[in-house]
Amino acid sequence: MHPKLSPISASLVLLGALALVATGFPSLTSAGRAANSQSASTKTVTVAIRSFKFEPATVTVNQGDTVEWKNDDIVPHTATEDANAKKPAFDSGLIATGAAWHFVAHNKGTYNYTCTFHPNMEGKLIVQ
Repeated sequence: MHPKLSPISASLVLLGALALVATGFPSLTSAGRAANSQSASTKTVTVAIRSFKFEPATVTVNQGDTVEWKNDDIVPHTATEDANAKKPAFDSGLIATGAAWHFVAHNKGTYNYTCTFHPNMEGKLIVQ
């Protein structure tokens, strides 16, 4: 003979099982992708913008890494690769004071960049 479970007991067992199953899967964003989709081997490197300079002026990252430009200066700036090109490899647009802009480095190469507002500000991004 099988003991009979009450509807409340059966519901609790089902909820417990669902909770165990749910903890075994990565959390999903609204787009259905894993929330922690960035690989453990990728990293974020920050370039500070202050005193009308990119610090550090040269940054070396690996493919897939993220570069963050954080504007700690008193005026807006940009981080624009080859400002004379019709289509630069990256162009932050205006980065307001206190704001940041992120770029995922997908393609290997050396990218010289400037601030379009202040062309004397120069930096170099090397993607390995």
